[in-house]
Formats: sequence, C-alpha cells, structure tokens
Amino acid sequence: MTIATRVVKNSSFLILTSLISNVMMFLLTLVTARYLGTYNFGLISSALSVIGIFGVFCDLGLGYYAIQKVSRNHDLTSKYFGTAFVLRLILSILTFIAYVIFSYVSGFTGNAWGVMIVVGVYMFFSSLTNFYYSLYQSNEEMYYQTIVNTVYNVGVFLIALLFIYLKYDVVWIASSYPLAIILSFILGSFIKVRHYPKFTYDFSRKFLKELIVNSIPFGITGVFTSIYFWIAAIILTFMSGSVAVGLFSSSQKIILVLSALFVLLSNAVFPVMSQLFVQDKDKLNALYQKMLKYMLILSVPIAIGSYIYSYDIINIVFGSEYLEATVCLSILMFAAIFLFLSGTTSTLLNAINKQFLVTKVAAIGAVFSIIVNYILISKYSYIGASITSVLTELLVLILILYSLDKTEFRLDIKSTIKPIIQVLLANIVMVIVLFYLQLPFVLGVIVAVIVYLIALFVTGAINEEDRKIIIGLIEQVKNR
Repeated sequence: MTIATRVVKNSSFLILTSLISNVMMFLLTLVTARYLGTYNFGLISSALSVIGIFGVFCDLGLGYYAIQKVSRNHDLTSKYFGTAFVLRLILSILTFIAYVIFSYVSGFTGNAWGVMIVVGVYMFFSSLTNFYYSLYQSNEEMYYQTIVNTVYNVGVFLIALLFIYLKYDVVWIASSYPLAIILSFILGSFIKVRHYPKFTYDFSRKFLKELIVNSIPFGITGVFTSIYFWIAAIILTFMSGSVAVGLFSSSQKIILVLSALFVLLSNAVFPVMSQLFVQDKDKLNALYQKMLKYMLILSVPIAIGSYIYSYDIINIVFGSEYLEATVCLSILMFAAIFLFLSGTTSTLLNAINKQFLVTKVAAIGAVFSIIVNYILISKYSYIGASITSVLTELLVLILILYSLDKTEFRLDIKSTIKPIIQVLLANIVMVIVLFYLQLPFVLGVIVAVIVYLIALFVTGAINEEDRKIIIGLIEQVKNR
C-alpha cells in the first residue's frame, strides 16, 4: 500500500466522522443556543472550557506515546495499551476528584454547580473513550473510531433534543453529554473485546519508567496547548460573566469544529509519519510538504469566507441574541490558518521524536495567552479574548517553524513559496468574484466553492498527483 493510499484510507473514515460530527454539532448548537440563551449557554461553555484543561491530565501523553510505538510494531499493542489503560484509569479518577474540588472552591452554586458536575462525568468517560480511539489509530483502523464517534454525536443531539422537548433546565441539557459518551464507551469496549487482543500488563519498574518518561512530553504539551486554547473562556467567566462567555464561545465553537477536523486528519497521518521516520525519511518529508499545502488550501478560504459572512453565520446558527459575537468570529477565524499549519508541523516533530521542542513552544504559547488574555479581556472583554487567540496561534506557528528549522526536515523556501502563491492567487480570485457579485450567504458559499476549486486547478495548486489522491479518497468513501 502506497503512502498516499494509506493516508487516504485513514483520512476517508475520519473525514466521514468529521462530517457527521460537524452536522450533529451544528444542529446541537442550533437548538441549545437558542433554547438556553446566552447566560445558560455560557454556563455549559464555561464548564467545557474547564474540562478542556483538566481533561489533559487524564492521559498525560500515554495514548500518544502508545500510538508512536505500536504504529511501528503492532505486536506491542497488548502490552503498551494494556498498561497504559490502567494508568489512564487511575489518572482519570484523580483528575475527576481534583476537578470537583476546583468547582467547589471556585464558588459555583445552583445550576452552575450542577452543570460543572455532569460535565465532569462526561470528562471521565470521554477520557476512556478517547483511549480506544488511540488504539484504533495505532493499528490504522479508523473505521472503528467512525462508528463510536457517530454513536456519540448522534446520541448527544437526540438526548439534548428530548430534554428540550420536555422543557428541562440547563443541568439536564448538560447531562446529554455524559449520557451519550457512556453509550460510546460501552460500544468502544465491545469493539475492543471482539477485535483486539486481550490486554497484558507490565508494571515492572523498567517498563513503567519508559512509558511514563516518554509520555510526559506529549502530556505536558497537551496541558499547555489546552491552557492557551481554553484559558480565555475561563478568564472571561471570572472577569466578565457568563453572558460574555456565551458570546465568545459561540464563535469559538466554530473554531472547535475546524480544530476537530484538523485533529482527525492529524490522527490519520501521525501513525504513518511515525513509521516513515524509521523506514523512509524522504517519503516522510514529501508527506509533510503535501499535508502543509492541503492545510493551507483548507484553512485560508474558510477564514476569508467566515470573515465576509460572519453576520449571517452567527445569525443562522445562534440567533439574533448572539449577533454581538460577529466581531469575535471575524477575528477568530484567522487563528484557524495558523492552527492548521502549526499543528501539521507539530505532528511531524512528534513523529520524529522531537516532542520536547513541541512542549517548549506550547509552554511559551500558554504563558503568552494567560498574560495577554488577562490584559486584553480586562479592557475589551470577549473581543480581547478573540484577538489574543489569533496572536497566540501566530506566535506558536512562528516558534514551531523555527523549531523545525533545527531538524533535517527544515522547510526549503524555494519549494515552499510556489504553492503558497498558488493558493493565495486562488483565494484572491474567489474574493474578487464574491465582492463583484454581492451574493446572499447560501448562494455565495456555493459560488465561492466552485470558483475556488476552479482557481486551484488553474493556478496549479492542485496538480496531477493531488487529483489522484482526491479520486482515491472519493473511491474509499464510496466503497464504505
């Protein structure tokens, strides 16, 4: 199986997962945001932001390191994932206890306290379910993740819809998350028992030391990344209140959809990159260059389109009560460009055992985000949080590319500048057509996609090799 075929095979299932997830997330946000209003919607958003940081401590890089090892030798599946599962279970219990204590001392009461607790239960079972995702990814069997993730996304939407129909309060709406993830965990456990070897456990001092020491960089990176991504909503909670969080989070949820898409693509590529590092570094470099171009092709038009139609997007998805968040969305979407590019490079660095470089960059990003968020939120509330998000992602991109320059996979400026120009030219054509025609939102999106695709082919941003990969991706999806 060629490298392109493997990546296409892995990606096809995860893109299908992303499509289903995004549709369900759109529908869930559509009904819950309007039903709850900015304040109650802000309560759930605040809780999800807190577990975004706490949740990283449930794993501390164990799953990521297991993927790296098992993708290079599948015979290690039972030992590495068995031992890592026990450690993850212990970490998840301790993290849940710490989360409950934090929620109590932070002064949450009433519905806010109820929301925090049920979302904490969601965090616990989400950690265990995500562990199964790592198992599937390490063996490049992403179709299992597609099945389990679909059950969760459809489940959370239907359960929330039932509670809304019954006119339940915000705590019940929040409980749709843990109920759905528990169903997914049960299904994931069934798939593991039926299709994977029985876990074995090695608690020898030597193996535990290897597992923990090598997982720590991935874990610390996750902690810092979560801080600079979620800290804005947490600071807003204490400085500006739940309404401001609701406005900021409405725009941030769209970024979350895009970041979820990137995470899925990264999960498809990481096992392949890890294997290529020990087998064929030239092919690894070519794969990285190709992924970088694809991320640029995806992220730039999304950012530009969201900027142009930010009012329509907020109004359609969240309703008129959230229109103040239009400015947030216009600013935040440009963070997606930097996120996609820096994330691709981070995936490469992790695959070539340079995870400490990624950790250092994430640490700087976290410190920068905390300081600048505190300054700008105190002056500009949720708009300041949006500006900080873009600045943080830009800083991380600059630092991660600088880190890459210290390795054998440094970017060649001459070969990199051409695809950048081609993609930018295609986007300029798209923008000119949109401004000239002044089309309404839905029709404008359709025309923009058509014009952009044509421009990509005309400028050469999509070449013959890319066409073969796209055709292969379509065939993989059709065959399933």
